[in-house]
Amino acid sequence: MDLASKDSYIQRLASKVISQPDQERKKKQFGKVSLNLPCCSCLYRFYSVRRNFLNCFFSCLQYTVYIYINIYFFLFKGGNESKFSTVDILRKRLHEKIEESRGQGAPKDALSEAVQAKRAKRKLERERKKRKRKEFRMKELAQQNVEEQQPELKPKAVCESAASKRNVQAIIFNKVEMVEEGYVDKVQKKKNKKQSMKGNITPLTGKNYKQLLSRVEARNAKLEGLREKDEAKARDLEEKIKWTNLLYKAEGIKIKDDEEMLRTALKKKEQKRAQRKKKWAELSGNLAEKMQQRQDKRTRNIQKRKQLKTEKKKNKARKKGRVLPEDLKKAAV
Repeated sequence: MDLASKDSYIQRLASKVISQPDQERKKKQFGKVSLNLPCCSCLYRFYSVRRNFLNCFFSCLQYTVYIYINIYFFLFKGGNESKFSTVDILRKRLHEKIEESRGQGAPKDALSEAVQAKRAKRKLERERKKRKRKEFRMKELAQQNVEEQQPELKPKAVCESAASKRNVQAIIFNKVEMVEEGYVDKVQKKKNKKQSMKGNITPLTGKNYKQLLSRVEARNAKLEGLREKDEAKARDLEEKIKWTNLLYKAEGIKIKDDEEMLRTALKKKEQKRAQRKKKWAELSGNLAEKMQQRQDKRTRNIQKRKQLKTEKKKNKARKKGRVLPEDLKKAAV
């Protein structure tokens, strides 16, 4: 029996002794859904590790079986010449299988020159496409920058055109200088007021409707008295008042010389004041009432506390055996 036939026999025998179970995937039953499953990457990692481990384990087991079979041939059938070579072949095969299971061994078929050339060509094509994409992206960025800068330049041109138009028209406006007024005392205020008065007639302005009404009534009474004495003088005074009022109105001062409107305004003001007084009286009355209620409640609570304290003391005394006058009265009754 030569070495090759012996080796093939040992391999067949070992494969019969140790047969790896077929790891078939279980089919899912229709309609059943399994919950809380791990993700696909975790399952793949788990099964790959398990497969590598099983491959290593079975190859090691196969190697041990080979050794035991060789020992059997050596001892009982005589195989001095072929012992060393068979063990070496088995060891080499075992190492190859272990490396393949780990993914570290050399590939079975070395890559040919045509395949390598094809791969190099693909790599060059990928690099060329990458460069092209980069150039296209750079062009797009440059175009965007140009578009952003264009709107900024347009307003400047518009401003320049507007300035040139102004220069052509050559319209010059007067300058208005604003002077900040300093502190003015009462005497100076009175002087300024007198100077601003026109025709020694003070304008009827402000919100003191009572005073304004009294002034209007006094002026009307004065005019009536003058009419009785001298109608021409009364007419001149009326004209003067009208013109001064017009001058004040031209300056933007509101003149309040209508007697009926002043009366209505005064009436409204008095009504508002009366309403405010009434509200304030109600609020103050409610406040005083609430304060009194709180005070009464406080006094009641203080009295209750005092009574409780005295009752506690009396109960303590009763427990000690003292007889109180209240207890005697109750007993007498």
